[in-house]
Amino acid sequence: MSFSIRYALTGPVASETESEIIDAASSLGSGRTWLSCEPPGLRNFDGILSGHSKPNFMPHPDDVASAQTEGLPDGNLNDLLEVLCQISRQFNVDFEISHEYSDGPVGFIRGGVCDEEVREQCEAFSELADDLLNMEGFDFEEDES
Repeated sequence: MSFSIRYALTGPVASETESEIIDAASSLGSGRTWLSCEPPGLRNFDGILSGHSKPNFMPHPDDVASAQTEGLPDGNLNDLLEVLCQISRQFNVDFEISHEYSDGPVGFIRGGVCDEEVREQCEAFSELADDLLNMEGFDFEEDES
């Protein structure tokens, strides 16, 4: 079973701005291992920048070990939302947020502010991932720096 958080701009942007936003997503996502979630990534799909990131509920032990040796903080769904909020503020764009099991959008990021419903659902998925990690006996500590 696959699950991902989907995010899309609520409207088109100029091609030069589109390139800047794609670069910003990559840059803002750097400096994390992204063990708990795929990093933010945007591409043009039918004229609208969009992307998706899968939470990693049960990372492979080799991936956990590799992430620990990197000495970087983990990237999780909350970090993903923060990157999208920063892009929203920086480029004055809004995002629609959804997932495979939502009937339409869960909510939005507007003016750099994420709807509470989006945060609550992402927090629930993050807690599920943490619970699964603990059940499997992994000892991966997130760096809170």
